[in-house]
Amino acid sequence: MNFYPFVFFKKYSFFLIAALLVYSCASSASLYFESANKKYISGDYSGAIRDLSRVIELEPQNFIAFFKRGKAYSRIEKHELAIKDYNKAIDLNAALAQAYLNRGIEYINIENYKNALEDFNKAIELNPQTDLAYFSRGYVWSILNNTDNALKDYTKAIELNPVYVQAYVNRGNLKSYLNDFNGAIEDYTKAIEINPNEANAFISRAGDRAITGNINGAIEDLTEAIEIHPSDTELYFQRGELRIIIGNYKEAAADFDTVIKNDSTNSAAYYKKGISLINLGNKKDACSYLVRAGELGYIHAYEEIQKHCR
Repeated sequence: MNFYPFVFFKKYSFFLIAALLVYSCASSASLYFESANKKYISGDYSGAIRDLSRVIELEPQNFIAFFKRGKAYSRIEKHELAIKDYNKAIDLNAALAQAYLNRGIEYINIENYKNALEDFNKAIELNPQTDLAYFSRGYVWSILNNTDNALKDYTKAIELNPVYVQAYVNRGNLKSYLNDFNGAIEDYTKAIEINPNEANAFISRAGDRAITGNINGAIEDLTEAIEIHPSDTELYFQRGELRIIIGNYKEAAADFDTVIKNDSTNSAAYYKKGISLINLGNKKDACSYLVRAGELGYIHAYEEIQKHCR
């Protein structure tokens, strides 16, 4: 038997080198992937994109890399690029429900609601237990003014996730739009029970409480919202208006004063403070606020000036 050790060695070396190259590429891709995950978690989305791009260069069939790069692009609001990456992830793995869901959200961002609906439908088909898919589809239905379908989807999202705060808030907003104020208040109340720091639920409930005649309850809600967002001057303005309704002019004036300190060009706040001061019997100061409101363009201020400031 003849042996050809040199030839054998060359063949063996070839396969060994090839195997080492494959291992090296896989190892490098793994390192880039790990680095990308760390950067994404820390908020360095551009860095994560660079690392994931290297993974894709080394492993062009890696659908997870495309999926995660799409998420990173979304974080920096490059929605078209995110959609392209989700397209590729879906091409490589048509059963990736999360890719359809994420792409649908990107379509919402670019106001392509038709494609968004199609993606949410597909995500639900692949994973019927995804509460976010129903919530997102409900949001699209509400934009398209299909209130029946929107209510059904928000309700389904809540069935799947009974502590889904934003689903309660959105369903409450929809009920309020449909003049079901008591139903809306129930949803906002549930959202607040789950998350006592959900300012939007307090603000929305305040509006519906005011509509249904519960002015004091509305003021309480705005006070809670102010504690959560103390720099939101619009909340002080709204509370001041409600305090005028119940005759609490002193605290109303204080609310409008807060608005003016933060926005010295708010003509309506000057006017409302002027009205509050008139009711407190302080016509001198009231007139200066009414005059300033008129100077800033609040036309109705001149009617009060004619009545009280001569």
